[in-house]
Amino acid sequence: MTSEHDRRGVHRPGWIATLQAVRPAASVLAVAMLSGCVASAPSSGEREYLDEQTAATVTVGSSELVFARERPELAVNARDYLTLVPVDVNRSGTHARYFVGYAWSTIDKRSRAGQPSSPPRVELIADGRRIPLAFHQGPLTELGIGEAPLPAPSRSATLLVAPASHEQQQFVADATEVRAVLLREGGSERFELWSR
Repeated sequence: MTSEHDRRGVHRPGWIATLQAVRPAASVLAVAMLSGCVASAPSSGEREYLDEQTAATVTVGSSELVFARERPELAVNARDYLTLVPVDVNRSGTHARYFVGYAWSTIDKRSRAGQPSSPPRVELIADGRRIPLAFHQGPLTELGIGEAPLPAPSRSATLLVAPASHEQQQFVADATEVRAVLLREGGSERFELWSR
């Protein structure tokens, strides 16, 4: 076994000297590897996670919009709700943006269980600008999302995912007045902003 003297003249076996020489490089390598595994912290209250099914990085915006429509003809304090949040899906550097949310209600929907449900058509109206939302009909995995990025507010809630641009998401986030309109055959239903 060989030995060396360190800078202070202390006699050390060769394997200890080699370990001391390698330790700084190993530390740098470990930090570099960990930084590749851990996503940078999102800003302003956003939540970011690595989707285990699709390996996409999903960033859920902090500005959840909840719209409500009063339904006094059905019951006291009955409301239909529409919840939307901006989401960014990053698949290997390719970003796709969506409004993700739910259509839900405080009204018992069991009486309408046999009725066919077509996907709702919704327009956001932000500071007078109309932004139509075309909801995705296929599986979420097609979009790089393994499961819904936010929990359903009720068991009967309908998941909604609509493609959007970064500019549209930013415009809605910055708008002082936002509402949603649910478009149906023969009419429309207006939802006012309940919380932001």
